[in-house]
Amino acid sequence: MTTIIIAFIVVLGVLIFFHELGHFLVARLCGVGVEKFSLGFGPRLIGKTVGITDYRISAIPLGGYVKMVGDEPDAELDPELLPLSFTHKHVFKRILIVAAGPFFNLLLAVMIYTGFFVFVGTEDIRPVVRHVETGGPAAIAGLQTGDRITAIDGRPVTAWGDIDKLVAEAKGSRLHFSVVRDGEVIDFTIEPQAKVTKDILGDDLPYYDVGCSGLAPLAAIVGEVADGYPAKAMGVRKGDRIVAINDQPVDSWRTMTTLISGSKGAPLHVRLDRAGSVINVEIVPIRFSEENLLGEQVESYRIGISTPGVTIPDADRITIKRGFFQAVAESIAQTYQISRLMVLSIGKLIKGTVSTKTLGGPIMIAEMAGQQAEEGLTHLIFFIAWLSINLAVINFLPIPVLDGGHLLFFFIEAIMRRPLNTRMREMAQQAGIFILIMLMVFVFYNDISRIFSS
Repeated sequence: MTTIIIAFIVVLGVLIFFHELGHFLVARLCGVGVEKFSLGFGPRLIGKTVGITDYRISAIPLGGYVKMVGDEPDAELDPELLPLSFTHKHVFKRILIVAAGPFFNLLLAVMIYTGFFVFVGTEDIRPVVRHVETGGPAAIAGLQTGDRITAIDGRPVTAWGDIDKLVAEAKGSRLHFSVVRDGEVIDFTIEPQAKVTKDILGDDLPYYDVGCSGLAPLAAIVGEVADGYPAKAMGVRKGDRIVAINDQPVDSWRTMTTLISGSKGAPLHVRLDRAGSVINVEIVPIRFSEENLLGEQVESYRIGISTPGVTIPDADRITIKRGFFQAVAESIAQTYQISRLMVLSIGKLIKGTVSTKTLGGPIMIAEMAGQQAEEGLTHLIFFIAWLSINLAVINFLPIPVLDGGHLLFFFIEAIMRRPLNTRMREMAQQAGIFILIMLMVFVFYNDISRIFSS
């Protein structure tokens, strides 16, 4: 519990600080006076006043704010403060100031990813073929297990990630692979095969595949056996190798799961290899019906075993560090992709194609922060980047009270060449507050329901 609380405060503190720092810095650049820079809401705990600005930490760590001179349109101001007034600045300066908050959240994510790509690097595997799919493009061209791919279309390859990138960029065009086999360089021409999978939102995701991998197929070896499941009841043990199901040979974990799923709950005659001894058991899979991200009921069948995990030889592991400019470019691309996914998710929530049960609030954030902290500092920092992007996207939504709502009013003002009348602004603000309160009640309900259901 202590880890969860500390991680939650750290995560929220970093996100709020950068968000409000964006408002603060751009406000000062635009000549707007700042009266308060607060991390948290409620009573002031500690702080220091510099010039006219009170830098403070407040009691409730669930937000923060920047109080600018003249940020209330109808407030009375001393004449000497008018040059520092937010309301009296040109509308485009006000747009910049308001947009700076969520923009700085995006900038924080880019900074985190850039630092990670430059100084820590990403784990990858060497471009050595460990598996060739039977009948796939690579097999047809003649690639074999153990081949080391050195170049594609003359572009050098140093890690498997380079192969994935070059295949994706080719969009199905023929590729010329240069490989080293037994010390000899051999060239192959491979035409990637178009395939379609599903992304996490259930949309079709087309991609191209050459039919080879840098990972050996996951063997059908039992890692753990769960209590209360058929496998345990029939005596299956950790380390057993499943060699056949219903007399059909099993050469990988994928083949095994396909046969179990296809059983539709019918009894399975399973042949095991246990330290060289052959054991035959009959297992009846259990049917499960679960709700996916789209709110759809998904049927599956399980016998209660798990994989021992993927083992990558140390000789195949490689850490890739980028140069600064390449890291910045990849960080921007990463931030864009997460932002895009977030926007699509919101759209699907509105349409009802994604279940509202996936929404979470402060309790869920605290739990996730605690989990990431227990995994290590790197995981926690990546979580901050991901959450910072989410915060930016949400704040850009055109809901009154949020930054996006203020931006909407200012854009209307820029087009109409006059501000919206006070009554209309007040009604919009009240509607925005009501929406946010209802949303907070709903996500708290989701969080609490999730705790009890687990």
